[in-house]
Amino acid sequence: MWMLDAGCETQDQAEEVEIFHSDKQAKLGWTSGPPSQWTDVLLKLGTQSPVPVLQACGSRITRTVLSQWIERQEAHYLMMDITFAQEEEPPGQLSPLRVHLFDIDTPIRKFQNGFIVLEITNSKFFPGDTKQMPSYLNHSVALSLGSVSRRGFQLAFSYSGTCVFITSIRLYYKRCPDTVANLAFFGRTGAGSEPLTGSCVMGAVKVSPPVRECNLNGVWGPLQGGCTCEPGHQVMDSSCQACKMGSYKPTNDSAGCRLCPANSGTHREGSERCDCLQGFSRLPTDPTDFSCTKPPSAPVNLTAHSHNDSVLTVTWDPPLDRGGRQEVIYGVECEEKAEAGGQWESCEDHVIFLPDSSGLTSTSVSIMGLNPQRDYRLSVQASNDISIQQGAHQASTATVNIHRWKVPSVVITVSPGFNISEPEMTAVPQDQRPVNMWPTVGALFGSLLLIAVILLAVCIIRRNYTKLRTEPEIELGSVSIGISYRHPQVVEAAAMQADIPGEAGVTEMLEGFSGSLLASLKEVLVERNKLTLGKELGKGEFGSVREGVFTPEENLDIKVAVKTMRVGIHRQEDLDEFLREAEIMKNFDHENVVKLLGVTLQREQDSPLPVPLVILPYMKHGDLRRFLIATRYGDIAMFVPHQSLLRFMIDIAAGMTYLSSQGFLHRDLAARNCMLGDDLRVSVADFGMSKKIYSSNYYRQKVAIRIPVKWMALESLSESVYTTKSDVWSFGVTMWEIVSRGRTPYPGVHNHELLDLLLSGHRLKPPEECDQKLYEVMWSCWDKEPNRRPDFRELGETLKGLLLELPVLEASQEASYINQGLEAAAAVAATQEHQTYSEGRLENDYQPAPMGASAARDEDDEEESGYLNDFTASTVIRSHKE
Repeated sequence: MWMLDAGCETQDQAEEVEIFHSDKQAKLGWTSGPPSQWTDVLLKLGTQSPVPVLQACGSRITRTVLSQWIERQEAHYLMMDITFAQEEEPPGQLSPLRVHLFDIDTPIRKFQNGFIVLEITNSKFFPGDTKQMPSYLNHSVALSLGSVSRRGFQLAFSYSGTCVFITSIRLYYKRCPDTVANLAFFGRTGAGSEPLTGSCVMGAVKVSPPVRECNLNGVWGPLQGGCTCEPGHQVMDSSCQACKMGSYKPTNDSAGCRLCPANSGTHREGSERCDCLQGFSRLPTDPTDFSCTKPPSAPVNLTAHSHNDSVLTVTWDPPLDRGGRQEVIYGVECEEKAEAGGQWESCEDHVIFLPDSSGLTSTSVSIMGLNPQRDYRLSVQASNDISIQQGAHQASTATVNIHRWKVPSVVITVSPGFNISEPEMTAVPQDQRPVNMWPTVGALFGSLLLIAVILLAVCIIRRNYTKLRTEPEIELGSVSIGISYRHPQVVEAAAMQADIPGEAGVTEMLEGFSGSLLASLKEVLVERNKLTLGKELGKGEFGSVREGVFTPEENLDIKVAVKTMRVGIHRQEDLDEFLREAEIMKNFDHENVVKLLGVTLQREQDSPLPVPLVILPYMKHGDLRRFLIATRYGDIAMFVPHQSLLRFMIDIAAGMTYLSSQGFLHRDLAARNCMLGDDLRVSVADFGMSKKIYSSNYYRQKVAIRIPVKWMALESLSESVYTTKSDVWSFGVTMWEIVSRGRTPYPGVHNHELLDLLLSGHRLKPPEECDQKLYEVMWSCWDKEPNRRPDFRELGETLKGLLLELPVLEASQEASYINQGLEAAAAVAATQEHQTYSEGRLENDYQPAPMGASAARDEDDEEESGYLNDFTASTVIRSHKE
């Protein structure tokens, strides 16, 4: 496909539109003059079936034949192809075949002397006694008959020679095809028509009227005028495409869409500028591609040094955050308080700042004329050009108080609310003056009283601490919201009691949750004593899967898989979100979707809140990817028929059809997240990244989580947007995994390379022995336009159709193949417990989102059991990061 910009176009070939062809007529019925001089007979002259042939043989008089009236249609200039033969004549007596054209609105009945448009002569003549007529036929093509403008026309031939045969007549006109040039669309039109005015494509505006002509050869002539993309749009495939969210295109800019500068964004697609985020601004003189900036933060490390009774030097360090600009200007303000309890007032005029109190670029100032018997408050404000525009002052100011009048030393304290250190300064000794004894006595008495109060407070605290050590939990305070700390001995006691009968029930642990949530979860919440945990089956980054026995009622034991968490939940919001996702999952009811059996809670040592345990059906054959890898494991001879691989895909498509009909986005569909049941049925599992969509038909990821890069759709990688059609993309990759028997997609491609590779049109290559029709189904899932991808119902029907085209496989034969593979998979798993296969390690599986081509970094994650990352993952990941 040609990629066009505003100044070029594809040179499409001219189209030919046929108006009349004698070979397609049963009988011509043309009018001869004189009568019977031209005959219309059916002959088979080198053709498969007889065709009408016009012949004029006999006396050497002028003989004419007139066609029927033919409608012009959209023709402006007629062309003709003709095949004919002439009998040889004496030298000097050769007669040409003359062609006449009548451009008329209504038919004429007989030949009229008219304008001769062509005279054609054969180069090879047949003798009068020949029987090999086809070898003497002459083919003349693309003969110009001239312009026509009436409703129709009639064609005529005249001949005065010995004998002529006309075996084929084709009338047509050439047409210029639809085209786009300079963003102006021109519809197809007949050659030789009047100049045509085009229309601007969607998203383009007219610069000057676009006009061009269709030449007689059916090729467009040069363009006059044209269109250009309107602001916020760029040229893409001969059209104007709106810039995506987060990008823009300025007015009168010939370049493409640009990413928004730092600290700015757009509110819609097709923006011509990026607006600054809240708290950031641009100066009127800043260019549109300049990053938005903000006022600097306050200066740090504000300190003061005295030189004598009335001179101070104040120093500071530049702000930690310059707001994105290089310039920082400082200003110093001085306030004084004449007496304790008085109001702060601006310093008197005799206080002098050197070099100045404003417009400073250095980080120090000397202050002269201070009274050592007064309190002072000095403020240093950092500003830049944005500060004046925003009127921001308080957040960029550091303040220090200087107390001088009470004691002979000068103590500097930092005002509350400002993030600066608390420096101290000792004043140079004052000149010797008579000392009043009473202030000294008063100070000594006050010091003794303060010491007594401190000792009394210490005794009270120690007594309370001794008493509280016997309590089950001591909350000392929060370092971060939602985290409490207990005494170590108490923590151990609490951990030992986690599974002791008689502990608080699950409902009591959820004290504080909404009544509606508890009522909705009543069906799946089970008491902890109804679940017995067994050996570990697998583990991942945030949790593990353990074998278990679930006893929902007396004398009924069900073997289950239990997902446990390796990190605790420290926030009430995380547990609430976990349970709300469990509330949604409990309603899943489909044979190809793993069903939630129950949820219970238990106390853990490292978690101040109860930790949830997820109870799922036990599937001894594990995840589909492990089985697929086992089918090509080097030491095991096995074969999984193509019919079985198609059934796996059909099962997954059915499960995803159900989930999408319920308004769910899976967002992590892969072979590792599909489970193989005892009946060889595949079920979709692992809903850790799943999202329920309600009023909208898409979900935009805003919180940074880890994502399966090589299974993600183009729009999810570039814009963090997820829809059902992005799940379809992942299904296409999963189909590729199944056919390749568990290989890692895009081998040798790093995560940071993938987005650019997909944008350039590259896709996964067909696996070995992959049926072409099946690969076309995969390819349809990877269309760059989501709305052009099929839905899961269509995919399921297409795959069923492909299965019907294959030979029917006996059930016993298929079971033998599959069971052999399952036994092999189990053997491999037994020898490599908690490890990945040599080719099975998930290269580059998950990356922080959203991801850009330049920002991604490669990570290798260990392969997780198919049970991991169900509806807990989004909660666990966020809690872990915070």
